[in-house]
Amino acid sequence: MTETRRLWLTFPVEAIKKPIICQLARQFPTLTFSIHNASVTPQVGIIALEIQADRPTIQQAIRWLESHSIQVEPVEINTIEG
Repeated sequence: MTETRRLWLTFPVEAIKKPIICQLARQFPTLTFSIHNASVTPQVGIIALEIQADRPTIQQAIRWLESHSIQVEPVEINTIEG
């Protein structure tokens, strides 16, 4: 069963220039995603990402992001939708 999760991804300075989202898509080909918002400075990158997949794939993807030093937090629905 497919689920949708809305997440804030916070990238530390050492991960800002890495193609993390591209690698995520390649690592989890059944995961679909939409970037709703992004802000990048020389010190930090923040992305509001909506992902869809089955629950185990979402959990694996979150663990994969965290293993690459990305902080992952849930987003309130109203925050993304405005």
